[in-house]
Amino acid sequence: MNANSDFTSRVETDEQTRICVVALSGHLDPIAVEELQPRVQQLVAEGFRRYVFDLSQLRHIGSLGLRWLVGLHNQVKGDGIVVLCAVSSQIQSILDLTKVRNVLQQYPSKADALDAVKSR
Repeated sequence: MNANSDFTSRVETDEQTRICVVALSGHLDPIAVEELQPRVQQLVAEGFRRYVFDLSQLRHIGSLGLRWLVGLHNQVKGDGIVVLCAVSSQIQSILDLTKVRNVLQQYPSKADALDAVKSR
């Protein structure tokens, strides 16, 4: 967590399934994206291509955060996937307004998202 944002993230990786679960909380603002992007890019470089973003504790997502998620989706598509789960109604309205919901698949729970990603 940095001093300029109430953003936190928790990354869990499964070496066997090669799935990363990234739980985000607070505000995914430009400072948070700057903090998170290198961490996730390192995972991509290590061969992780399947990502579940748990947004249950996320209160705000800015345009840079949306662009970063879509960019990650574009980077791994073909041999990977990026999905969202446990999206709050506040974040859902932003995804609907920006039409990001048409790009990133969403699941009601982390378990549902993991099941979908494991089958890919």
